[in-house]
Amino acid sequence: MDTSIIVLTWEDHVKTGACVRSLPAAAEIVVVDNGSGAEVSAALRAMCAQTGARYVRSEENLGYSRGMNLGVRHSTRRDIILANNDVIAGDEVVTRLVAALRDPTVGAAFPSVRNHDGSEATEGGRFLSVRVGLGHATGLSAIIPALRITTAPDRADWLTGPFVAIRRETLDAIGGVDESAFFYSEDLRLCWAVRRLGLRIAFVRDAVIEHENDSTAKKVWSREEISRRQTREFIRASKSQGGRRGRVATTAYAAGTVMRAVVARSTVRRAIARGAIEGLRTP
Repeated sequence: MDTSIIVLTWEDHVKTGACVRSLPAAAEIVVVDNGSGAEVSAALRAMCAQTGARYVRSEENLGYSRGMNLGVRHSTRRDIILANNDVIAGDEVVTRLVAALRDPTVGAAFPSVRNHDGSEATEGGRFLSVRVGLGHATGLSAIIPALRITTAPDRADWLTGPFVAIRRETLDAIGGVDESAFFYSEDLRLCWAVRRLGLRIAFVRDAVIEHENDSTAKKVWSREEISRRQTREFIRASKSQGGRRGRVATTAYAAGTVMRAVVARSTVRRAIARGAIEGLRTP
């Protein structure tokens, strides 16, 4: 199997071990320890020695993008899968995603995502346009589905990427995983970069993974803090992608989040509004 799977982890060896053991033995598996403490680091080293995975350590937490790029530099095979450590994926998942990459028009392949209870967890959406931003600001997105930022996975411009397959040549062509953010919106940026090459995103419905969403983030951040950071990075990424139109679109979208926070008066809504404003102000 000409596939390298990069598993990024921080302060966890239990979920990481389960993830590695679910992957094909024929794949090259690179576990990137993103600055874990001594005890977790020792457990990860032992697990890698037992399973045959390659252990790569960073002495500091590099964040998602830099950590993944570190792992890619230690990999050798033609196709690459970027994997969160809280994913369970069998041999068939990897085979089906890699098979999708054999189509030269496909730049990246994404699986169908399920929660532990089997419920649907695949997320995707449209790139933020002026039309979609204004729909969010005016509330029209509530009654007109075409103005919503989220959409069905098979029609999405971008998909969330806890387990994404990409050819090495494609990843090289886009300059690796975009390191503009420490955490969040890497998948949005990756899909944008792949599409700018004239390639498309493949949603492989019959490649099904199990994923625990935000398991690492929940160790250190509250629900409100996660929402703030997610929104901030979404706005930052969308603003950089669209030039002048991107600035108009993100300003409109941010206005919509502020109005919803005023109406709903919930802590999460307020956190989302703060994140949107921060995203507008941050390069």
